[in-house]
Amino acid sequence: MDLNYLFKREQISLVNAERARSRSARAAHAGLARGYARAIAERHARYRFLRAPLVPRA
Repeated sequence: MDLNYLFKREQISLVNAERARSRSARAAHAGLARGYARAIAERHARYRFLRAPLVPRA
């Protein structure tokens, strides 16, 4: 996958997690963000570290 695509999807997921109204929606979006961050780290480790939140905010 293209690195820019992964960064874009991660950022969208992080914003969605922050704006989500329910805990389950925040957790789902944060999980997606972690998945994108993991893909970025595995495929493009030299560009950045994992930045997605480990635990969604309450």
